[in-house]
Amino acid sequence: MLGPVRIWIALLVALGLAAPAGGEPYAVGGVLPALSLQDQHGESHALDASVRVVLFSRDMDGGDVIKQALAGDGPDFLERNGAVTVSDVSAMPGLVLRLMARPAMRRRPYPMLLDEQGDATADFPSQKGKATLLFVERSKVVRITYVGTADALRGALEPTAPGEVASDER
Repeated sequence: MLGPVRIWIALLVALGLAAPAGGEPYAVGGVLPALSLQDQHGESHALDASVRVVLFSRDMDGGDVIKQALAGDGPDFLERNGAVTVSDVSAMPGLVLRLMARPAMRRRPYPMLLDEQGDATADFPSQKGKATLLFVERSKVVRITYVGTADALRGALEPTAPGEVASDER
């Protein structure tokens, strides 16, 4: 006969084996599911088939890259490129998000879709200190680029002058 401790251990092991495995980050060829996130003002926005580029950040450095790239003409830049910004802010303490980060984000003239729980963007690829650019066509990922500077982000989205080649920092 098993003791109570052994029964609990066996139950926990069984539940652990039955739990679904963590998803892999989206890759080229993968399909982004339609999802809805609230922006910094609490308004819902859909990530749907009309989106061509997702500018994603998981940390402050990646977020700063996006912020600097959009500093001048953020709303126009996003619209011109069919882009949306998405930030995973789940690692930020709730009090800091409420009292400091969200008020600062509200001053930005473009919507920032926020994943406060981290579930919706758990499978978004990222690299520490960089912004992720997910290029999509009808919700299918066709290219993934990681950029560490605002210039590299803008260059990855907007063509350069004739004869120049855009820098694609990885």
